[in-house]
Amino acid sequence: MEAKRKNARSRTVTTSDEALMAVFIGAMNANGHVAREELARAHHLIWSTRRFRRKSGEAVGRLVDRTKTVLEEQDPNAVVELAAKTIPEHLRPSSFAIVTDLLLADGHLDAKERKFLRRLAAHLGIDTDQAARVIDVMLVKNRL
Repeated sequence: MEAKRKNARSRTVTTSDEALMAVFIGAMNANGHVAREELARAHHLIWSTRRFRRKSGEAVGRLVDRTKTVLEEQDPNAVVELAAKTIPEHLRPSSFAIVTDLLLADGHLDAKERKFLRRLAAHLGIDTDQAARVIDVMLVKNRL
């Protein structure tokens, strides 16, 4: 058991792809359950993103599995915080927008999801005004 914990502690997000996936998966788990719409939107967003659509399904599947394991074996909030800081600065606003879009797949943001977005924006270094604008735009986008 101790060896398993030690091995889990040694695993972390180190690449941009792992960091992005950790933020996506962490967002879906923000309120303790993953809505069917969020899963479908996550699949769409992952494959519509240039960085992932160029990879094989097998490679992305392994990335998802590894990232889920890290989030299950460690404190998810700490993993997401580290992941946010691992994402290159030029990708942070886009990452925040994608996560916001993902959380709005079911048409609304609950209190836990809003709290997640506030923390994520802070970890990404996105000021509250810019974060609010992104959320507003995504709310408009997801009304249809």
